[in-house]
Amino acid sequence: MSFLTNVQLVTPHQPVRSVSIEMTDAGKIGRILERDADLPKGAEVALDGGGELHAFAGFIDIHTHGANGCDLSYATEEAVRTIAEAKLKEGVTTFLPTTWTETVEMKIAMAEAAAAYREREDFARAPFLHVEGPYLNPEQAGAQDPKKMRAPDVAEIENLASICPIGLISIAIELEGALDFIRAMRGIGIRTSAAHSAATIADFRNAQAAGLEHLTHFCNQMSRLHHREIGLVGAGLLDDHVMIEVICDTIHLSPEMLELVFKLKSLDQLMIITDSIAASHLGDGEYPLGDTKIIVKDNAARIPAGNLAGSILKYNDGVRHIAGITGLPLDRLSKTTAANQARSLGLVDRGTIQQGLFADLTLLDRKFEVQAVFVGGVRKV
Repeated sequence: MSFLTNVQLVTPHQPVRSVSIEMTDAGKIGRILERDADLPKGAEVALDGGGELHAFAGFIDIHTHGANGCDLSYATEEAVRTIAEAKLKEGVTTFLPTTWTETVEMKIAMAEAAAAYREREDFARAPFLHVEGPYLNPEQAGAQDPKKMRAPDVAEIENLASICPIGLISIAIELEGALDFIRAMRGIGIRTSAAHSAATIADFRNAQAAGLEHLTHFCNQMSRLHHREIGLVGAGLLDDHVMIEVICDTIHLSPEMLELVFKLKSLDQLMIITDSIAASHLGDGEYPLGDTKIIVKDNAARIPAGNLAGSILKYNDGVRHIAGITGLPLDRLSKTTAANQARSLGLVDRGTIQQGLFADLTLLDRKFEVQAVFVGGVRKV
């Protein structure tokens, strides 16, 4: 066993306070000690936080396409491995490699790449795929290719899931066959999320009755709030149950919109994501993506037509942004960085700092810079 000592505990429903956290030889969280005097004699100290570092449950990013020059659409194990390593540097210990609208053959190749990484998870854990596209509305394509969008196909998803487990599927819920598809996914334990959609509030309610559970990158490429038809944005603000992805880069949603969302919504519904792409970690420049290119400038990634194309956000930066914008106490904010994601995906072995869960821990300084990351009690950063 080893210990993190003199760290500030940040986990839901507990006051932020200085503790020592035991990490067992099995890679789980052991005791949480209030006093250093309670440390076993001769205990191994893996890290001494000096009373300054905040210990969060490792962040869970359920929507990320790529980072550090690689994207899941490259469909290689090495690409997924590169993304997983980059995510650790943002404090992310669990991520869902997220697909892009592509052909059937390319979707299979992406699933195979993620499955290959799962055979040897050296960096962040990847329990599931997030399938975003191709079941999207071409009128809400954003940076995705409308020519490759198509009707929902249960058989295609069953095949992909036989290659790599799928945790989440983003779909335009107004498409023909979408409700039957959502019901089928619920039947096999795959969660669905409304995305790239022109749905009405009635469409949302029908989809929710069929099993819809999430909204993908809230406000972006979804039907807007209007006083005679509140659309998906209004549905997210009104409904008390749907889980809501939020990109906290202050670009996809302005600081004021982020403030509004976090003011109006229960923190039990909100999940910080990055929606990051290969250009994340690389800085300004032009980068290839499929048949087009991504232009990164002023912290935004866009295709040549000007549409936002995912983000270059690092997860810890999103946490810093929202902490500054909302002023929320960190213990409450930690619901949105791991606990809600784990609960929504049924990952009962992670998401909070609690005895018996994975010793997946992210240590941030007071400027929200990542100082250390542990996965299964092993230091990775």
